Amino acid sequence: FAEISRFLSDSRFILTTVDTIFREDEFAAFVQTFAESPVSLFPVTTYSDDEKPLYVGVDDNMHITGFHDVQCHCRYVSAGIYGLLPSALPTLEGCLLRGESRMRNFQRALLADGLRLRAYPFSKVLDIDHASDIQKAEQFLRCGCK
Repeated sequence: FAEISRFLSDSRFILTTVDTIFREDEFAAFVQTFAESPVSLFPVTTYSDDEKPLYVGVDDNMHITGFHDVQCHCRYVSAGIYGLLPSALPTLEGCLLRGESRMRNFQRALLADGLRLRAYPFSKVLDIDHASDIQKAEQFLRCGCK
């Protein structure tokens, strides 16, 4: 993200930092919603099959209230997809200057810097980072299951 950030300052952008599998129709709806959103949007899911999920706290209007390493009564986890406005880039710069390199620290810094973020629910997102995840992804893609 840091490497490409200099090319992203002129318009909103969607970024993923993981190998994700998700429903095409949900992603298309997310792209359309983000195109008109006044705030950055973060896809979330209730499905978690990750050894270190990032839990996402939300209020009743899906505004993000926190990013947590532990469950702490959060319904959602991060999907590893980010719809960001250029206003997020100074936060990235600050993180880099402080030597922070983890995406979850950047997400927390966005909130600390006062940016408004909204969660956008997906039914299921698979992060493919182990050989065993490939079989799960193939099954998900074959049946289009939720």
